[in-house]
Amino acid sequence: MKQLHERYGDRVRFFDVSVRQAHPGELRGAYRTYEEKLEGAREYKREENLPWPLLVDDYAGTVHKAYSGEMADPVFLIDSEGKVSFYGMWTHAPTLKKALDELLARGGRGIALGIDRTPHLFASFVDGWRGPRRGGMRAVLEYDLGGFGAGTLSFLGNKAKPVLGPLALRAAPLPTSAKLVLASGLAVAAASAVGLLRRGRG
Repeated sequence: MKQLHERYGDRVRFFDVSVRQAHPGELRGAYRTYEEKLEGAREYKREENLPWPLLVDDYAGTVHKAYSGEMADPVFLIDSEGKVSFYGMWTHAPTLKKALDELLARGGRGIALGIDRTPHLFASFVDGWRGPRRGGMRAVLEYDLGGFGAGTLSFLGNKAKPVLGPLALRAAPLPTSAKLVLASGLAVAAASAVGLLRRGRG
């Protein structure tokens, strides 16, 4: 997202909205008061070194519920008339870049890409370890149990970030040729895994 801010920040205003403690645990629990929520937002902005404003939803989460039905990591692009131009169920910089380019090409008004319901999890697993880590081991365990091993995957993804980061955290969409190469590689890996399983059973 910071790459997009560097590229579009002179034409588009970026905001984060703090809605709740994403991964409460023994180190950082769920917010009990609005003051705790404000302090948590200050810590988050400082730790993440956000170059844009961080807004804080009210204690009840009114904005969060109104905009996203309490989805975990949505992104909204609001046009110059104050209307939602793009909604991404899961924040994904390459898709947001496409929407930004389309909206700017339309003069800042209108629908740009509409709705993206794709659960873009790759970036979350590569760059999402800080959230559960802030909460502590209980947060990681609950993330694991609630998300089919998501806590462990985010830990492993963080360890592999030097290798996977350029692919997972890119701001621009992958060219079609790169997608084909990646899909081919995944197909070969899957076929190899199936072959190993069959040999193991035989």
